[in-house]
Amino acid sequence: MRRYENNAGLLLALGCALLAAGCSDSSDTAPVKSLTVTTYNAGLALNFVPYTNERLPANEALLDGYDGDVICFQEVWLDDQVEHIRAAVSDTLPHFYTEPPEQIITGEAACTEEEIEGLANCALELCPGLSGNELVSCVPAQCGTFFSDLSPSCTDGVIASVGIPDITVDELVKTVTQPTGKFAFEGSLGLILASRYPLENREFQDFIEDSSANHRGALYADIQVGGQSMVVGCTHTAANLGDIIDYPASGRHGSWEGENRFMQQQLVNFAERKAAGRPVLVAGDFNCGTANPGNGVDPEWPANCQTWLDAGFSDPAGDQLPCTFCNDSNLVLKLGDGNGNTVIDHIYVKNLRPGATVLARRVFDDPISIEATVPPTELAPEDSPVMMHPSDHFGVELQVDWR
Repeated sequence: MRRYENNAGLLLALGCALLAAGCSDSSDTAPVKSLTVTTYNAGLALNFVPYTNERLPANEALLDGYDGDVICFQEVWLDDQVEHIRAAVSDTLPHFYTEPPEQIITGEAACTEEEIEGLANCALELCPGLSGNELVSCVPAQCGTFFSDLSPSCTDGVIASVGIPDITVDELVKTVTQPTGKFAFEGSLGLILASRYPLENREFQDFIEDSSANHRGALYADIQVGGQSMVVGCTHTAANLGDIIDYPASGRHGSWEGENRFMQQQLVNFAERKAAGRPVLVAGDFNCGTANPGNGVDPEWPANCQTWLDAGFSDPAGDQLPCTFCNDSNLVLKLGDGNGNTVIDHIYVKNLRPGATVLARRVFDDPISIEATVPPTELAPEDSPVMMHPSDHFGVELQVDWR
């Protein structure tokens, strides 16, 4: 046990303990004056983002011992993926917050056999022998016109089937011709909030009644750092899927953009109430962003993200960084003329101490080696290993310093 030479040293050490690690480490009694917050969409969306199974262990290795203070993960959809990520970061980020999946199940079969027949026959003819990621990519492109023949519940069931491992046409028909869920990945949020500091006063903002395709929401908690209480949040709002599939008739907000806008407004209101004037940092994949021509960044639903700026939040990633969702990533699904080079991964910040500085940088943006799994999924053993970006998104890290 360390011996303290005077009462002042003892009081300072006790103060650090009471402030939940408010000092830099056990051998240094200087108070913490910085915080590193990261957002990372890991893209572990089975059948939607390529090489999900192969990238999971590579991401685990990439994250092992990552030296940040708080990370908001998105698109970690499945229980085994969550456990892999937890194992990777637990030494440095032992405090972990997730919410269990929640699904909306139809009371009867989502589709009749008659209404799904046209889509199924088209898929068998134009996407022959395909399964998993290849089938999910092929069907909307080749058979998209058949979606207009589906009832709202049937459309929801078909969209939700994207999360079924190794999905086939036969498995799709079997799934949707019985009671089934509205959301992919069994209603998982895909969110993890991991922290070096205890996550206190946790709150969950649930968008289940206003979500289409995926269950959306946000996680919040208080942390105590350097003698001050802060709020951190983690979210993933509705995506722009318009080039893949029309907005479902069951949706409440008229369009993918309208659903996203609603969520931004609700997030801002919740974050401000939770913060009550304290420093607040809300991280995630917001699926919107303003243009920054100087950094080669294109807009994506800019008015939706403007909601944060109008409420007095700053957007260091949007101000300082090049794209985080980029056309030159070898995992980005190209649609039409391309998705553009956008910053849709943000950490919105408000109420920092006067004089605080914030530096944004892009992380997890270098290709890494991935290897075929056993049994093989998307990557054949003869093509393994291959260099691949760890996700279709790059991460964003903020370094906040104060006096």
